[in-house]
Amino acid sequence: MPILALIIAIIGGIAVWWWRAQQVKDAADAAIDAAGKARGMVNRARFKHRAGASVLAGVDTPGMAAATLLYSLMSLRRPVVLSDEDKIDSLLETTCRMNKQERSDAMAFAAWAAGQVPDTNEIIRRFAPLWANSLEQAQKQELVDMALHVAEPGGAPTDAQAVSIRRLSESLLAR
Repeated sequence: MPILALIIAIIGGIAVWWWRAQQVKDAADAAIDAAGKARGMVNRARFKHRAGASVLAGVDTPGMAAATLLYSLMSLRRPVVLSDEDKIDSLLETTCRMNKQERSDAMAFAAWAAGQVPDTNEIIRRFAPLWANSLEQAQKQELVDMALHVAEPGGAPTDAQAVSIRRLSESLLAR
């Protein structure tokens, strides 16, 4: 009988230590999993930032860049509707002198890009060198005027629109 009690005690001791080792293993697995999730979140955020910038990388004409900016500015107030798109199209035709096909392409791209790059200031930052190098001073002023014009419907520009327009003006007209 004492031998049986000794065997049960040894088996019980082994079971307790095995259970404690499993608890340590589970805690280590949870810590490793949390670290992996945090790393994944950082990688996703970095990718989203790069993807947002790459959306704009293919734009090489000031007119398409202007369409993207104007669409993004309008979307800061409310969702862009057909009448808003017509207003942008009219500005692109009269001020940028874009033909119908260029305007159609620019508007399709602008609608897509504005959804992909929600920060209008990022659009301005990305396109400011393009506008600075390819537009004359009067054309730069026209671009700022167009931005003011699309921000007007429904009253004064919102705070976000005003900040973006001020940034645009400082980027282009302060040079």
